[in-house]
Amino acid sequence: MSQRALSKEDAAIFESIHVMNDLTDAPYQSAQPPYVSLYLPVKHQDREGGRNDWDRIELKDLIKEAQENLARMCDDKAQYEGIEKRLAFIEEHPDWFVWQNAQSAIAFLISNTAVFVYQLDIDIPNKGFVTVSDQFFMKPLFRAFEHGIRYYLLMLSNDRFGFVEGDETSLRRMPLPQSVHDEFSELFVDYDGHEGALDYETLEGHMSPYHGWLSRNDVKKEEGEKFFRYVNKAVNDTFKKHDATPVILVSLPEHQTEFRRICTIHDLLDKGIEKDLGALDYPELLKDAVALMEGYREQELKGLLEQYAYEASQGKGSDDPVQIGQALFDKKVGTLFIQKGKVLPGTFDGATGSVTLDTATDPQDNREFDPASPDLGDELAQAALLQGAKVIVLPEEQMPNGSVVAALYRY
Repeated sequence: MSQRALSKEDAAIFESIHVMNDLTDAPYQSAQPPYVSLYLPVKHQDREGGRNDWDRIELKDLIKEAQENLARMCDDKAQYEGIEKRLAFIEEHPDWFVWQNAQSAIAFLISNTAVFVYQLDIDIPNKGFVTVSDQFFMKPLFRAFEHGIRYYLLMLSNDRFGFVEGDETSLRRMPLPQSVHDEFSELFVDYDGHEGALDYETLEGHMSPYHGWLSRNDVKKEEGEKFFRYVNKAVNDTFKKHDATPVILVSLPEHQTEFRRICTIHDLLDKGIEKDLGALDYPELLKDAVALMEGYREQELKGLLEQYAYEASQGKGSDDPVQIGQALFDKKVGTLFIQKGKVLPGTFDGATGSVTLDTATDPQDNREFDPASPDLGDELAQAALLQGAKVIVLPEEQMPNGSVVAALYRY
């Protein structure tokens, strides 16, 4: 969808919509209640890349339900005018790229100032659901991102490069800003304006090299180093300035060595994919990247669990929800572990740090998609996320002491 075809007001709304690949506190930044959380399962039969009739009808019903709840919750329509405009925008744009890239479900977290969209590979029950509250309903998101993997691939040879974003299921080329093209035109006289990345969908069909007057084998060491230094600068300035997402270097072993010698890109993984770009197809590249990231994730998780076992014995961690609530009040939780698919009935008061457990309800009851079910684990996870803590969802067998929640403290 082109912004040129939008009115000035719709263009501003479009600018406020963000497609998310990870869980952060971004939805709460610069926002005030009320908050709308809308979860819509996506039907793939008869889909031709966009939203189908089933999606349209169910979305319309959920939007109507949200509007009715907003009217009941708020005294003045002005209190949710921005939300209504954003709901209308979502409903009126079935050609929006979000629908084309839909997986099993879509979540929309909507405030008066922004919309945060999450593509989910989990099954949402029934026809979806919507909540209107003084906080977002994020419980399904914590479950959905249990195995979340996000990374960048820096595709590099001695005469071209590309930057690719990836997750468990797909790879997407990141377009290079005009400033990068302009500087390349100044640095390399034969640069013809094409991006030196692989094709967006197939990752095949190589573009023109950046020093086109030389064959790949004839690029001099000095020219290659100059190229590598600019790639390093372009990635740092353009993609990695404020982004902690890990980067995997994809290149031949000799280029890995030379580039790492001058590289200053933070979060570049020590291990890369040591293959020639020209010999890689999309499925192989995705498989290699996911395998590498899963290895790092397992190593990181093992280290965190070992750290928890030691720190908890020193009073710097706990699996007691009451103690965790107090630690969140003191803003000292660094990592919060929550058990997959389990609800811990109870509430958390962030203003005092007090925790109330509902002992009359089975704490192992599975109601992870029920917005009306009070879930202490969800409330603790939201509080941790807002403090910049890491939230990790684990199966019961991996949880410390088999607990429903556990926390590793910063100090």
